Formats: sequence, structure tokens, C-alpha cells
Amino acid sequence: MKSARLSISQEYLRFTIEADGESLTEELEKTFTDILEGDLSGDGAVASYLRAEHLDSGNGGYDDEMSRYPGTRCIVNYFGIKDKPRLRKVDKMISSLRTAELLRSPLDMPFTFDYLKAVHSHLFGDIYPSAGMIRRSLSSKHTEFCQPEYIESQAGILFSKLRDDGYLRKIDDVDDFVNELAYYMGEMEALHPFLDGNGRATRFFFNSLAFEAGYEIGWGSADPDHFLEASVAALDGDYQALIDVLEEIVIPLSED
Repeated sequence: MKSARLSISQEYLRFTIEADGESLTEELEKTFTDILEGDLSGDGAVASYLRAEHLDSGNGGYDDEMSRYPGTRCIVNYFGIKDKPRLRKVDKMISSLRTAELLRSPLDMPFTFDYLKAVHSHLFGDIYPSAGMIRRSLSSKHTEFCQPEYIESQAGILFSKLRDDGYLRKIDDVDDFVNELAYYMGEMEALHPFLDGNGRATRFFFNSLAFEAGYEIGWGSADPDHFLEASVAALDGDYQALIDVLEEIVIPLSED
């Protein structure tokens, strides 16, 4: 991986870790770099982590992969983890390693809904049998997201519009690109198609889309809290806060 692309990818991974309230350790940073430079495979990194944590997949014991274990807030997972903090730790680590792998070897697919589902499946497929699957239950955080029975149809409308807009590849003006990017980010946040991991999957989606359109999102300069607040505002149709954030961190890619 070229040094400029390596630096961009490292910044992206750092933002991903810090957005979850964690700090990037030197050891984890080295692991990311080894994956990005091709010295360590994603499979190898995940297997090493599972050994260190004494985790054995196949002990999930589930009937419905889209459910949560009774009496817990834990989504059914391959490790049978029913302690939320423990599951969050494992989830964040494994998905981060798979993110580094995807940054190294991007999916060769158009930016469709199938692409987004494939990203989610890749990031979380080691953990949840529901990875890449559309949720069947209501979901809300700061507001109520798209009702499950409308996710497929609304996704069809959104991704058809994105296709008709050329996946934003023909926008030479930075301000115009930022305005369009903010709109699609807000709409994708409202869609919220998965049980969990929506933020990480859609962030990777738009990071890749921006790169293919000729732009870099400078995650190293982004404040995770401000980005979250702006994303929440976009849910209510107010894109200006998200536009303001993106204006500070979106720049045309260097031709070098």
C-alpha cells in the first residue's frame, strides 16, 4: 500500500476506535499496519485474537439469529456471550481487524445495497449469524429509524437515486460533493438496516464511495462527538451540521 493511502487508512482506523470511546494502543496500531501492508492477513489477526481471548465459535446456542438472548441486550452471537461489555469489546476488536482488511483489499462491487450488506457481513460475520441480514424489528436511538417492513423498498429508492447520480463520481466542485454526501449519509442513517453495526458499515461505505469519486475524507481531523451530533441532526432533515463537519474534512485526492 502506498504511503499516502496507508496514512489515510490509519487515520480512518484511529477514528473508528476513538468513535467507540477507546484509545488506539501501539500494539493495535502495529497490527493494523501489518494488515494494511499485507504482512498479516485478516484471518490470521482474527484467529490470533480469538486464541488470546479463549473464544471458541460455535457455542452460540441460538434458534433465531436475529434475536437477543433472553434477559440480556446481547444479540445472538457465535460465542454465546451474554455479557454486554464483553460482547462490545469482542465486537469492536474483530470488526476493526476486518475493517483494516477491507481497506487493504476493497470489495470489487458497485455501491449498491448489496455492497453495503456485504460490508456489514464482512465486518461482523465472525461474530453474529445475523451479519449482513436486514433487521426484522423496530429500532430507535435518538429517533425511530425506518420500520423493518419498509427497509428494502426505501433502500431500493435510495440506491437507485445514488446510481442515477453516478455514485457522485462526476462532481468536481467540493462544496457540491459535500452537500450530496451529507444528504446520502443522513438518508442512510435513517434507513439503519441492520440490528447493530450500522454506523461502522455505512461509514466504510461512504469512505470508499468518496475515494472512488476522487475525494478523501480526513478522518484524522474529525471529532467523533461532533460527527455523531451532526448525523443525529440529519435524521430530522437538518443536514447543515453534517455539511459543516464534512466541509472541514473532505478534500480532493492528490494525483500523486
